[in-house]
Amino acid sequence: MFNNPLGKNKNNWKIKNLSYAGVTILSIILLTSLMFTAVSCSGLIAPDDKIDVAEGPVETAVSGEVPEEMTEDTMALEGEAVPEIDYQNATVGAEMVGAIPSFLCTNRDNYIKIQITNTSDFTWRNERPGVVRIGYHYYGQDVDYVDYDGTQRTVLQKEVEPGETMMVIVLVNDIVNPGTYVIQIDPVLEGNEIPENNFWFSSKGVEMIQGQVYFGKCGEQE
Repeated sequence: MFNNPLGKNKNNWKIKNLSYAGVTILSIILLTSLMFTAVSCSGLIAPDDKIDVAEGPVETAVSGEVPEEMTEDTMALEGEAVPEIDYQNATVGAEMVGAIPSFLCTNRDNYIKIQITNTSDFTWRNERPGVVRIGYHYYGQDVDYVDYDGTQRTVLQKEVEPGETMMVIVLVNDIVNPGTYVIQIDPVLEGNEIPENNFWFSSKGVEMIQGQVYFGKCGEQE
């Protein structure tokens, strides 16, 4: 039986055509897949969605600039400004109740308990500026020792509103020389930049607590 050469060539042509067709289809599928992937990836980072670090939050952190809302919060934490008081035209007043002991020590701290009421028309602050503290003056009667301005100050425990009363333990410890003295307890307003706004309350007509006392050594063993 003889082979048909034409039939054999025809079959080979069909096989080649099928191979070419398969390769072409695979190429088209692969190319389509690559194009789809490229389009999909490009949609993830659009130009409008990019973050420029020079314009983002990093700039604020690096430059140290504080957003406006943070600045306002920080200012709020600092508290209100100290009110300005016209002390020259303000009502300055205080009422004190207490007594000076007849004997105090030259070698120890002495404490005198008083009650004081704010009869001024402004709040007594317990820190600068415009701080109100309790001081005193002393005048030697049989000794030549005097001090009006430089004595110990006793700080108020808190701010005292007009009309408010509080107890104060006044420290007296500046007299170290034995003798008889007159002690005058006197509130003082100080810590202001303007000298005229620093004054003893007695200079405004406030009555002081005063008394005569002998200072001597206390508790010394022979």
